[in-house]
Amino acid sequence: MVSLEELLAVAANASAPSIVDESGVQVGGVDPLGLRQINFDLMDKVLPGLNNVASRLRPFVLMTWAWRRVRTIIERDKLGGATDEQMRDFVDRIEAIYSWSQFLLDTDAGIPGGQALADLIYGEKETYRFGGKKWEQRRNLRRTSTGLISPLNYGPGLRSMGWLIPAGPAGVFQPNSILNSMLDAFEDNFSDELDHPAFNKLGSVEVERDDVRRWGELWELSDLTEAEQLAGFERLAGPQADPMRCEGMTMLEAAIESLDDDEPEASALRALMASPPEEWLDIADLHPRADAWRRLQIRQLFRLSLEAMFYWIIRELVDRPVGTDELARRFANQAELEADETAQKWLDEEAEGNAVEQLDQLDEALNSQDWQGDIPAQIASGLHFCLTAGRNEKWDKSEAFDRLPVARALKEADEWQKLSLRDFIGKFIEVWIIAQHAYWCVGRGLADARGRGKTLLRLRIVMDEGGWTLTPGAQARGAPVPTPDRLQTAISLLQECGRIASIDSEQ
Repeated sequence: MVSLEELLAVAANASAPSIVDESGVQVGGVDPLGLRQINFDLMDKVLPGLNNVASRLRPFVLMTWAWRRVRTIIERDKLGGATDEQMRDFVDRIEAIYSWSQFLLDTDAGIPGGQALADLIYGEKETYRFGGKKWEQRRNLRRTSTGLISPLNYGPGLRSMGWLIPAGPAGVFQPNSILNSMLDAFEDNFSDELDHPAFNKLGSVEVERDDVRRWGELWELSDLTEAEQLAGFERLAGPQADPMRCEGMTMLEAAIESLDDDEPEASALRALMASPPEEWLDIADLHPRADAWRRLQIRQLFRLSLEAMFYWIIRELVDRPVGTDELARRFANQAELEADETAQKWLDEEAEGNAVEQLDQLDEALNSQDWQGDIPAQIASGLHFCLTAGRNEKWDKSEAFDRLPVARALKEADEWQKLSLRDFIGKFIEVWIIAQHAYWCVGRGLADARGRGKTLLRLRIVMDEGGWTLTPGAQARGAPVPTPDRLQTAISLLQECGRIASIDSEQ
């Protein structure tokens, strides 16, 4: 890579313009304003220990059983010299076989890793050897990204919920001994198959596709024993659960019961829970958790509104640079706002609906791609809701200032409320969007450079003589989407544990 000193020397000696190679740096970045971490922190105050992937119960059981099985083999065969890597290799093999077997039954099985196993799922090979360089490459990929025990998938929950206990070097575990009877019940379903080398020895083994398909039916995802359901609920929302998550899950069950509907829809459930708890929740001890959930939804709306505004600005800058005043004028016109009235008058208007209803309307507008009509109007409505209804919430003042917490936005909005609405819009365009964007692009870029991470051009808006303009390569495409808030995971796991009936899931 060319150093800065070399570039300066070339520039000093240049006597005329010259053509340079097109930059190979890609424009990207999924969190352009740096707002999303607060969303995740707020989720941890309602449903800690969950994520948006680990929504089935059987993978927790399967991985716990795999670690028990490898230790059973070592003790049975007196393999005291078995290495940690051999143990991990066996568990990785069981995990891959299980995922392969479920995708053979249903290509939309609802577990991660289908794309990485595509050659086994759709290929014509009748056997596969779990050994050698190709398996090691597949195994290592699954450990870090696509496998069940990956940190992106079921790995964190297996540890935090007490299914597995760390035992030695990183990545080595032992099963929680109190789960033995549950694991026995799970194993009974396929005990006749345990003589197969895949389940019975360490090291390289060859497995036939037909065997994998047969095993898939013996340990199918949805074929849960009562023992599994009980053990799952105890760790999800029972005596073995994180107390805060236990309250969050109890609140969710109360909300489902409050709907009084045999087949409730997730959208109705979400809207109900975004209402003040006094309107639907009889258990006063759970009101703090319900309040935390409502604050999360307001923050979700705030984040989506500002990111939508960011994408709107990018589209307005495609043809030529535009100044802040002109951007504010265009936005006010497109959103049909009274730009000459004071911001205070706008902020004094009563908020409509609740945060979830506002989120749904903004998401629907973004899907419409009406960037000069419906989208600006819904952005304005969403921000208005956050800056009005948000005043009544008890926001955590310790949230990172540079991630633009709602408490900071409310304070700054109060400082700007004497301005005209047009100037108020200009303020949040400059401070909450463009300055926030520049700050986070620099911070993430430096972090990537220090850690030798991704090389991305995150900065998409810069100042030019005529106003704000796009950086080379920045394009007016895409749109933000609502951040999943773990509700579907919580619903799915409660269903898997046999605690609630079916709920129509969100699309």
